[in-house]
Amino acid sequence: MEKMARSSKKTNPTTFPGLKPGGCSGLILSGAFAPVLKDGVWRRRSINFYLLILILLSSLGVEKGLSQSLSKEESAPQITLENVTFQVREIESTPSPLKILEVHVEILNRSQRLTAPPNSIKAVVVPKEIKSSETIPADQFAPGPEEVTLNSPLPPRTRQVLIIGYSIPKEKLESITFEVQINPPEGEKKVVTWEGR
Repeated sequence: MEKMARSSKKTNPTTFPGLKPGGCSGLILSGAFAPVLKDGVWRRRSINFYLLILILLSSLGVEKGLSQSLSKEESAPQITLENVTFQVREIESTPSPLKILEVHVEILNRSQRLTAPPNSIKAVVVPKEIKSSETIPADQFAPGPEEVTLNSPLPPRTRQVLIIGYSIPKEKLESITFEVQINPPEGEKKVVTWEGR
């Protein structure tokens, strides 16, 4: 009995050397900090969970945006109206040479993959205002709307220039303002002015 009492006394955690009476063993201390550790673990898990949700939502949004842009590109070629420039040419004829004002309409297929089929792109040019230093009879110069259609395919990321010509009189013209549009009525539109020199 005495030996058993001694052995039990030795294994009593409160009688370990260097441990003050009333102190706690290592096992008891780890149990005391368990709630704090559990809170830290749950906090970490909650943060990781929310981060995972945010990453999934953002990836879904990016995929949706990409799919929408791809479907938009694949639905039809993206045709845009680019630069509109002018050039005056003189053609020899009798009794006097003809002066032609050319309106150059530049178009661009912005699509990455789709080719615009033939006869699918049309440009319309409408004279809006004419200024002249001399009076020009209406029966001599009354330009009206003109249109031209591209009769060849337009590959992706390719430019093409459509040309519409107006015969202009010998009288001094100061300027002509045009409204230029592709694929009316929904197509892109610009207002440009040619100034005579």
